[in-house]
Amino acid sequence: MSEHVHTLHPSLWENLLQVNPDDVCRRSGAQFDSSTNSYLLDFLLERYRIHPRNREFEPLTGPIPPGGPSIDLKVTIITYLLSAKAVPLAGKLVSGSNLKGGMTFFQGVHRLPIEPLMERYGKDPEDFLARGLSLGATQEAFGDVGLRFPALPRVPVFMVLWAADEEFPARLNVLFDASIEQHLPLDAIYGLVSEICYRMRR
Repeated sequence: MSEHVHTLHPSLWENLLQVNPDDVCRRSGAQFDSSTNSYLLDFLLERYRIHPRNREFEPLTGPIPPGGPSIDLKVTIITYLLSAKAVPLAGKLVSGSNLKGGMTFFQGVHRLPIEPLMERYGKDPEDFLARGLSLGATQEAFGDVGLRFPALPRVPVFMVLWAADEEFPARLNVLFDASIEQHLPLDAIYGLVSEICYRMRR
């Protein structure tokens, strides 16, 4: 995993502690366990328990990465619980640069970390498909291989690979449903994609 872009500030826990759990679940698609006063939320095939009062982020099931969830994933998930809106998918796919402020944000240190995936899978689209399916993605009819990742309940993330051939190098695009702006700020979107890329590289 690359260097973390987030820190888990105590105010995130405080904000999550103060909001109404029913409202959080309605907006985000999370579940609330009243016996432990904690939220249950899925990221890909992984399930986490988020306990605001104890400030605990506990992996429950799924192929949890070595060392447990990263700081970036913790911040992204808590931000999602606080920010998600009860809106349907827009049904329109956009790139990061199409999001408000995305043209300038997704550059430099925030350039989406897809180059290692192109190096690994650029000549092996079948392995790209197999790895994506193992993470819970479904195949879409885009490019040579298109994948739809169930990143968060209201936030699918799409990856489209065009394999290298004699004329052109491999290309990989990351796309989002346009509604993602309703649920996450740009830095959390970057963290979310980074987590998926990390798992795709393993």
